[in-house]
Amino acid sequence: MTQKAEQAEIEAKLRNERTNLRRLFTVSANTFDDIHHKIDKVKDIHVQYNKVVEKAERLFKVDDEIKECIIFTDEEYDTTESYRDRFTEIRVVYENNIHKMKVAL
Repeated sequence: MTQKAEQAEIEAKLRNERTNLRRLFTVSANTFDDIHHKIDKVKDIHVQYNKVVEKAERLFKVDDEIKECIIFTDEEYDTTESYRDRFTEIRVVYENNIHKMKVAL
C-alpha cells in the first residue's frame, strides 16, 4: 500500500470516528439541556455533564488528529468550532447552576 493510500485510509477512519463522536456529543448535549430544564434532578445533571465532557474531549482529540492529516476547509473549521462553542455554552450553564446551588445551601 502506498503512503498516499495509507494516508487516505487513516483520514477516512478519523472522519468516520469524528462523525460518530459528533452524533454522540449531540445526543449528550441535548440530554443535558433536557435535564437542565428539570433542575430538581441534581445528580442527573452531574452525571450527564460528565458524559458531555468525556465525549467532547474525545471529539476534540479526533478533530486535532484530522487537522494534522489534512488542511481544514472553511466549512470543516466552522463545524469544528461550532461544537467547541456548544461545549462552552454547556460548561457555562453547568457552572452557573452549580454556583447557584452552592449559594442556596
